[in-house]
Amino acid sequence: APIVGDAAFLRRVYFDTVGVPPTEREVRAFLADRAGDKRATVIDRLLADERWADHWVSYWQDVLAENPSILKPTLNNSGPFRWFLYEALRDGKPMDRLATELMLLRGSDREGGSAGFGLATDNDAPFASKGHIVATAFLGIELQCARCHDSPYHSTKQRDLFSLAALFERKAVTVPKSSTVPEAFFEKKARESLIKVTLKPRESIAPAWPFASITGVADDPALDALMMNPQDSRERFAALVTAPANTRFAQVIVNRVWKRLIGAGFVEPAHDWEGHAPSHPELLAWLARDFVAHGYDLRQLARRILTSEIYQRSPTGKNLAAGPEQRFFPAPEPRRLTGEQVVDTLFAVSGQPINVEEITLDADGKRPADSFISLGQPRRAWMFASLSNERDRPSLNLPRAQMVSDVLEAFGWNGSRQNPRTDRETDPNVLQPGVLANSAVSVWVTRAAPRSELAELAVNASSPEALVESVFLRCFSRLPTAAERAPLVRTLAPGFAARILPPAEVKAAEPLPPLPAVAWSNHLVAEANAVKVEMERRARATPPADPRLRAEWREAFEDVVWSAVNTREFVWLP
Repeated sequence: APIVGDAAFLRRVYFDTVGVPPTEREVRAFLADRAGDKRATVIDRLLADERWADHWVSYWQDVLAENPSILKPTLNNSGPFRWFLYEALRDGKPMDRLATELMLLRGSDREGGSAGFGLATDNDAPFASKGHIVATAFLGIELQCARCHDSPYHSTKQRDLFSLAALFERKAVTVPKSSTVPEAFFEKKARESLIKVTLKPRESIAPAWPFASITGVADDPALDALMMNPQDSRERFAALVTAPANTRFAQVIVNRVWKRLIGAGFVEPAHDWEGHAPSHPELLAWLARDFVAHGYDLRQLARRILTSEIYQRSPTGKNLAAGPEQRFFPAPEPRRLTGEQVVDTLFAVSGQPINVEEITLDADGKRPADSFISLGQPRRAWMFASLSNERDRPSLNLPRAQMVSDVLEAFGWNGSRQNPRTDRETDPNVLQPGVLANSAVSVWVTRAAPRSELAELAVNASSPEALVESVFLRCFSRLPTAAERAPLVRTLAPGFAARILPPAEVKAAEPLPPLPAVAWSNHLVAEANAVKVEMERRARATPPADPRLRAEWREAFEDVVWSAVNTREFVWLP
């Protein structure tokens, strides 16, 4: 496959590092740059950008099952350890240290510390859940079936999972009766069951490391040098996972990053390595050693991949569908934007902030953090969470936030992460073009709102041709072809010279009166539902437009932007 052109490369590398497209100015500067090393230069600049964390935190939220609830955190919810993840990624914390600190469960469990990872409320064996997550995330060992019985299609046993739970819990644990297949299941079966149960209910399981042969690291006194407190079994567990001798840890992280940037891993599926040989074992091992040698630096690992020829080729690969013996990586996979990238790009194109409610049902802060939490005011899409409430109370809805969540969900995001997830649903569905064409969000972002970037673009444009160029650079990170330019110029040319009203005719829309706040403390009063109905009506109504622009021409301009947002190119990487 050929190496992609500069415009396609720039768009791709922006999405893969900071999660949003380049600005018009950035595209023009890159295309005009004649330096031979300009691709490496922009990669280095983007890897140093704090928005790296905004892009990558959502991936680890899925992998680590970050699932905070804003209403009475129950039903296997975690704490909001998203802030620990975000700050670790922003600060460039080495991956072995990130994993270690996550597993040590320190800080606040409700206000963003890694202790939030340890929560699994209303769960009969919460640390078994965390052992499962750690094993899939960092070791490529799938233990989901081992929660209630020995794995029928893997070598792992139920004892393995509960041994990890005991390490986490710093004491022997007992197998809950509710986490065991009942004996009645095996009675009067016509054939022998694939499911085997080797642990009895209430059996005590001591802390132990069951994966020495898989990982290459044993739980022996040599490990003590890596710990501050060798007697702490939780710290011992973290050291066993991240020890330099554990070749599996580094290889799993390399495989995950390679898959996210290229579209398929050396090992597939990335979370379950048993019985799945790597397609390129030597390259995987070399990248893993290089990753360790550079201090488990995710950015350095990403740089190795981003500067490679495979990354910069045209996306014609079919690696994901191939077996390891046929996975040659002649080119990366075609990849659609994630839900977070779609939402962030919509608002980036419009130049408007994500204007939604604070993600909380306790806006007045009257409830304790162990029953209600606030996830703050989202500025990027990863900051959203499940907005469901336990009894579907209309007065607790967050209308604007829900409208953004609808777009996220259409493109594979799920705010409720009961289990770890590496691969999202990527199949196309009718909701995807539906939300881009008809949702309230598409109306917000394609509106030339007062003093928005789109409005300023329209006011300051020197010609219809220049305006079409700017729209393409914002939406597609490239210049339009002659065939694309012509019909859009014909749309914008009529009335272009007179598009700006004389100052005497400019009349700004009157602001709507503010609405009273609805929170848990007052959501049962009669007025609460009426307030939320009005909030939703306002969210769905056409937002005000910049009063400097003539309505007829402005609507034509907004149609051009809407048309660009509703193309396949807008939601696919080049």
